[in-house]
Amino acid sequence: MPVLPLKASFHSLLASALLLLSGCGVFDRDELFLRPSQYEARTAFVPMPVERAWVTAPGLRALYQRPVFEGYEQRLSLANPTVLPGDNLMVLRVRDNIVPEARLVFEEFTRWTGGLPGPFEGLTAGELMRGEDEMGPYFYAEHRSGPDTVCIFGLRRLNGSHREIPARGDVMDVQLRNCLRGSPEEALAPLLAASLRSAPGAAQPDGTSRLLSPLAGPGL
Repeated sequence: MPVLPLKASFHSLLASALLLLSGCGVFDRDELFLRPSQYEARTAFVPMPVERAWVTAPGLRALYQRPVFEGYEQRLSLANPTVLPGDNLMVLRVRDNIVPEARLVFEEFTRWTGGLPGPFEGLTAGELMRGEDEMGPYFYAEHRSGPDTVCIFGLRRLNGSHREIPARGDVMDVQLRNCLRGSPEEALAPLLAASLRSAPGAAQPDGTSRLLSPLAGPGL
C-alpha cells in the first residue's frame, strides 16, 4: 500500500476529523471556512454594563461588545443632544497579531466598522486634520450645522506604549462620531487622552488599578 507523505497525511487526517466533528454537530461546516468579514457579519453584539467600557467616554449611555477577527470590539453609544440624524458612537477594536507600530489605514478601518457615518459619508483620508496629545497623534474632521451644532469624526491607534491594551491585544483602534451643541473641543473630547487613558472601573477605592477583562461578559 502506498504511504502518503507526512504533510499530506496530516492534512488528510485533519480534514477527516473536521468533517467528522461537523457531522456530529460540534461545528457548523460552513463556519470553518469563513472569511473574517463573513465571521464578523455573523457575530452579534452583546449588551454589557457601561462600567466595562475600555475608556471613560463623556456622555456614555450604552455599551455593546463582540469578538471580531483576532480580537474584540466595543461600541459605545453616546448622548446626542442634536436633531441631526444618526448616532453618536465610539468604536473600539482591540486586535492582536498586529505590529504595534503599524499605522492605522483609514480606508481599511472604516470598512471594518461599516463605513463612514453621516454627515461624513464623502470624507477622504486627505481631508483629515492632524492633532496630537500625550498619547500620540489623532486625525479628525469637523462639520458644522447651524450656529451652535458641531460634529466630529475622528480616528486614532493606541498601543502598549500609550496604555494597557485590553485582552492582551497589540493595538486598540478608535473611531468617533460625535455631534453636539457646543465647541469642537467638546465634541472631540472622547477621542483624547483624558477619555482613553483608563476604563470607568479601572480603579479600586484605594486608587490601585483593577483593569477589567473585556472577556468578563455574561456567561464568561
